[in-house]
Amino acid sequence: MLNLKTLYTSGVEAVNLKTSSTPAASSCSLLIVGYGNELRGDDGVGPQVAMTVADWHLPSVKSLHVQQLLPELVADMAEADYVIFVDACGKSRTHNVQLDPIVTNKDALAHCTVPLMNHACEPSGLVALTQVLYGDHPQAWLLQVPIEHCGLGQALSKTARRGADSALRTIEQFFTTYLRQPFAGAEPCMKSA
Repeated sequence: MLNLKTLYTSGVEAVNLKTSSTPAASSCSLLIVGYGNELRGDDGVGPQVAMTVADWHLPSVKSLHVQQLLPELVADMAEADYVIFVDACGKSRTHNVQLDPIVTNKDALAHCTVPLMNHACEPSGLVALTQVLYGDHPQAWLLQVPIEHCGLGQALSKTARRGADSALRTIEQFFTTYLRQPFAGAEPCMKSA
């Protein structure tokens, strides 16, 4: 697990995030959006992951936990270079977290904007909406955590807790891979157009 003061990169090197004399975190920024209903058992695993990432207090990382994805999130997305959406995945019987790139298209945008009073969006729709409104969008991924149940008032299952731990390790690895400059003078990041 990521410790608040030190980030371990695959056991090879420890990088102190607060006081290191090595190059600081790059100018890239990462937005974590964990979504789901915390009152419905495993459906709250996305917000739980986002709250844990927020507790890390990492430079260049902003973490939001929301009940559902709303168009208002595009303002935060427009400021980020990378976005990872974290959600419970009950559709498949996989026992592993999945990190998949988000591909946008006109259908994704339509779901998020028609009708105008739609109360929930898909991640791909938010990425497409960010492109339309800001002329650019961050690279985005969907991190899906396997779950068992979404019963009202239930605690996270063992499957969801293990998935949350794995999701946090995936985010930790993403941080070390994408947001750290490997050497001075390196390109800070690659943003989608």
